[in-house]
Amino acid sequence: MKRDNNNEEKEMITAEDITEIELTQAGYYWEMGYNEFDFTCKIKGEDDELHMQEQRHDNGSGFVIRSGKNDIWERMTRAEACKLDDKLQETIQYGKYHKRIGELTSMADCKEMEFELTENNNMYLNKAIRKLWSELAAKQEEIMESESEVVTDFRRKTDKKFHQIEGMSATEIESIVSDYAQSKITECNLDAEIVCVIVSGSRCRGMEKPGSDLDIVLEYKGSIREDTFFDILHEDGMKIGGVKVDINPITEGKTGTLESYLPEVENYLEQNHKDRNKKKSVKEKLKENQTKTKENVLMGNATHRRKSRHLLS
Repeated sequence: MKRDNNNEEKEMITAEDITEIELTQAGYYWEMGYNEFDFTCKIKGEDDELHMQEQRHDNGSGFVIRSGKNDIWERMTRAEACKLDDKLQETIQYGKYHKRIGELTSMADCKEMEFELTENNNMYLNKAIRKLWSELAAKQEEIMESESEVVTDFRRKTDKKFHQIEGMSATEIESIVSDYAQSKITECNLDAEIVCVIVSGSRCRGMEKPGSDLDIVLEYKGSIREDTFFDILHEDGMKIGGVKVDINPITEGKTGTLESYLPEVENYLEQNHKDRNKKKSVKEKLKENQTKTKENVLMGNATHRRKSRHLLS
C-alpha cells in the first residue's frame, strides 16, 4: 500500500465516514496481478463511488482505494485505509453471496448454498454470515411457497422415508443430479432449462430392494426431446454412492409437469406398497397353515400311538 505523506492540508477522512457501502462490480484477475471492485457509498453523507484495486507485487500485495469525487486516497491515514479495506472486504463477501442467494431457484440449490456457507471460513464472510443466513432462509421460504402443494407434500414424505446413501439426504442427492444435468446442458449446448429435480421411485418411500436404482425425475423447459435428453443424461452411467442413477427428464409438452406426474408416482408407490403387504400377508397365512398342518399331524400321530397302546393293553 504505497502512500504519500502530503495530506496535512487536506480534509482527512476516516473509515467511519464512509457508509452504506454496496458492491456493484467484482473482477478477479489475480493471475494477471490484480483484482478490482466497484462500490456505491456515502462519504460524510454524500453519494459517491469507490474503486478498489488489489495488487500483487514481487514482495507481497497491496491495495489502492479511490473515490469518484474528491479522492480519498491521499486523505486517509494508513490505519484508516486498512480499516476501510476491512469494511470493503466484508462488503465483497456479502455482496457475492447476496447475489447468488437471490438467483437460487430450487431447494436443492439452497441446500448446496447452505453447505458452502457452512464450510467457508473466510474471516470477512463470518462478519456478514448472520445476514446471509437470514436471506437464505427467506429464499427457501419463497421457493417453498412457489412450489405447488403436490411437490411440497411429495418432498415431505420423501424426507421422512428416504434411506440416506453414504450419509447423503434426498435433497443433497437432488443437488448433485441437478449440477450434473446442468453440466451436460452446458457441455452439449442444449436448449434446456432445469425447473426442478426430485427423488422418486422406491427409494423415495424407503421401499427399495438391494440393488435398486436411484430414480430421479427432472422437469425442464426447452426444445430438446425427452428421449434425446434421457440418452445424454445416461451416457456416463452416473452413480452416487455406488448406486446407479436413473434420471427421467420430463417436460410440460410431452410427459407433463411434476404437478401432474408426481400423483401418478404416488399412486403407483401406494399400490406397490399394498401389493407387498398383501404378498406378505399371504406368505404369513401359508406359513401359519403349514404350522397348523404340522401340529395336526403331530397331534394325530400322538392320538394314534395312545390308541395303539390301549389296544395292546
